[in-house]
Amino acid sequence: SAKRMALRGTRGMSLLTMPLNQSDPELYQLILKEKRRQQSSLNMIASENYIAVAVLQCLSSCLVTKYSEGLPGKRYYGGNKVIDEIERLCQDRALKTFNLNSYEWGVNVQPYAGSPANLAVYMAL
Repeated sequence: SAKRMALRGTRGMSLLTMPLNQSDPELYQLILKEKRRQQSSLNMIASENYIAVAVLQCLSSCLVTKYSEGLPGKRYYGGNKVIDEIERLCQDRALKTFNLNSYEWGVNVQPYAGSPANLAVYMAL
C-alpha cells in the first residue's frame, strides 16, 4: 500500500525502526555537532543546563508521545494506566523529598508551562 511504501526508507528498512544516523544522516551529524559544542563549553543559561543520562532516556522514551491530560484515574483519554502509576510515583517522591504526608498535603506534579516548572524547582532549592 502507499502508506506502507511511505514508511520505508531507501534501504527497505522501516522508517519507524531505522536509527537516525541511517534515516537522516545530515540531521544526525548536526545533532552530534551540537552535542560536542555543549560538551566543550560552559553554558550558564538555566534552560540549557547539563542533563543526566537518565533524564535523556526518559525524554527519548515512549512516554513523550503519550497524551495524558487530566489527573491520575481521571484522564480525558484512555490508555493511561501506566502514566497514572508514573505520576503517582512522582507525587510520592515529591512528598517524601519535603517530608510531607499525603494525608495533610497534596502535590500537583504537572506544570502547565516551562517557566512555572523552572520557578518551582528554583524556589524548592
